[in-house]
Amino acid sequence: MPAAKSLRQVSKTIKGRHLILISNRGPIEIISLKNNQLRYKATGGGLSTALRSALSVIQATWVAAAQSRADQQIAQQNKLLELPPENPRYFLKLVYLPHLAYQWYYNEISNKYLWYLQHYLFDTLRNPMFDEQTKQFWQEGYVVANKKFAQVALAETKSIDNPIFICNDYHLYLVPAFLRMAKPRATLLHFTHIPCPSPDYWRFLPQPYRNQIFSSLLNCDIIAFHSWRYVDNFLNCCKNFLDTKIERRSRKIIYGDRQILVKAYPISVSVSGLEEFASTSAVKSYEKQLKEDSKKYKLIVRVDRAELSKNFIRGFDAFTRLLNKYPKWRKKVRFIVYAYPTRQDLLDYQFYQQQIRRKVKQINQKFGDNDWQPIELRIRDNYARAIAALKHYDVLLVNPIYDGMNLVCKEGAIVNQKNGVIILSENAGAIDELRDSVLPISPFDIEQTTESLNQALSMTPIEKLNRAERAKRIVTRNDINKWLFKQLSDIVSINHYG
Repeated sequence: MPAAKSLRQVSKTIKGRHLILISNRGPIEIISLKNNQLRYKATGGGLSTALRSALSVIQATWVAAAQSRADQQIAQQNKLLELPPENPRYFLKLVYLPHLAYQWYYNEISNKYLWYLQHYLFDTLRNPMFDEQTKQFWQEGYVVANKKFAQVALAETKSIDNPIFICNDYHLYLVPAFLRMAKPRATLLHFTHIPCPSPDYWRFLPQPYRNQIFSSLLNCDIIAFHSWRYVDNFLNCCKNFLDTKIERRSRKIIYGDRQILVKAYPISVSVSGLEEFASTSAVKSYEKQLKEDSKKYKLIVRVDRAELSKNFIRGFDAFTRLLNKYPKWRKKVRFIVYAYPTRQDLLDYQFYQQQIRRKVKQINQKFGDNDWQPIELRIRDNYARAIAALKHYDVLLVNPIYDGMNLVCKEGAIVNQKNGVIILSENAGAIDELRDSVLPISPFDIEQTTESLNQALSMTPIEKLNRAERAKRIVTRNDINKWLFKQLSDIVSINHYG
């Protein structure tokens, strides 16, 4: 049975039990509000894109943080939005947080500490350091924000005894505890979309914060990740930090009188929606130059946020080594790099963007001339241009240091028209599904990445075809509808359901 049809059946089963999705980033950002008319744009990022697609077949209320000034205006007016306005399918409720509280919750705790911790990014000779100011950020930022998210979600289920809450990501680890306290019969699922490191790395976080996080999550009925590796790490953390009883075979946690299922649900893309978007005029308008380049060069493509964990610099170093070791590729290949700006108010990210630009300039100056520039770099939020590039790669380089899943490689597998080869970090969650269809690499091994680039560029047409078809089959079989269907099916099957 197709996943979309199955998902509709599950949605009928849970009808009458309000479904609430909770995440920091919502599906849209409101640009302006004039004469009660919304002008908005869809937000980027794998999570919001995936959830937006899933809500095309199931009704829910989405609770998210107000980002823009217009968002905040809507939140303070306590409005419930129907989206999309032209064909409403779900509701959006925005959470207003004072500027300082949001900064402490989002930048100081979520991004400065939790993101770095869960992607193994700490420079441990210097960071992290926790002090009285950190305690203030935690208590008056992170705790306050999580409580506010829970309050807004609970207000949407005031008259419902047993709602279903699906909380998303590291920003909202404390929400389940607040929800459970107010709604003992609710069904709670928390999905962490980034890696879950081992207990040893979690020990960088002070014990009070760490225990508060894990104790809160154990108020859930289901705790979800993208990879079984993260599931096993989480179980080990619970055993180490809270001395819970673990049933390894069933991957269940016994905590007091409760049983919690810990499970992997690999997120994916909306195959039909992606294929439809890839054929739009917005995408086609960016293809002209790519098609011209394809006549002269093999195209190596990377599409990423300009995020520390994405490992741009080592990717550029591997490309430099390719041109040095295999000079036959000079003037025969172009490296197309489309990066999305992100977290630009953090100094580390500002410096990282400068490093990226500097590295590209050095490579182009060393190898390029008036006729050929090895690298084309654009740092701008332009999804249509990114999809256009994914349609025309010969090689797609995806080499994050660590990644919860990585949807770029799945998007590429669906839209690419050249049987392009995917080079994928073994530390990306997607490797568990795509392993046999990609060239796996260590993201830290420059030499291996170079050799994989050469291998991919030199691959025979039949091997390229076999790999590309295999990757597309895997992603098509496990699309976004199946991802949500599996979660809702497990929610339906929970013993205390109803």
